[in-house]
Amino acid sequence: MAHDSKSPLQHEVEMSQEKIDRYGKLNGDWDILHYDHDYCLARGFRGTLAHGMHNMAPAVDLALEKYGKDFYYGGRIEVRWTGPVCPGDVQRTTLDAAGNVHAQVGNTPGAGAVMVGKAVLRGKA
Repeated sequence: MAHDSKSPLQHEVEMSQEKIDRYGKLNGDWDILHYDHDYCLARGFRGTLAHGMHNMAPAVDLALEKYGKDFYYGGRIEVRWTGPVCPGDVQRTTLDAAGNVHAQVGNTPGAGAVMVGKAVLRGKA
């Protein structure tokens, strides 16, 4: 059943290196940025980086909650990654009534944005 409220939907996920490792094992992405902490620090990151598609999963979950089974057959999600998600970060993903997706790490609204985009049903964008 689709979510009929006008209030935004939200999902929080705490990232860990174990989750990054498990996701990488499933998708076969062994890029060093996902596994070598020191390598990432030397390049200006706070730590290893979670996979982009892994970070998008909560937005897809929220779209399924909002649109129900219709999203399986006619849903579209488009996002742009604007910052990294590292182990220890809590990613808060929000989907508003208009289908706007926003994800951030940290507690300051607008700061720490890591993903923005839109989740819609085809023909209704």
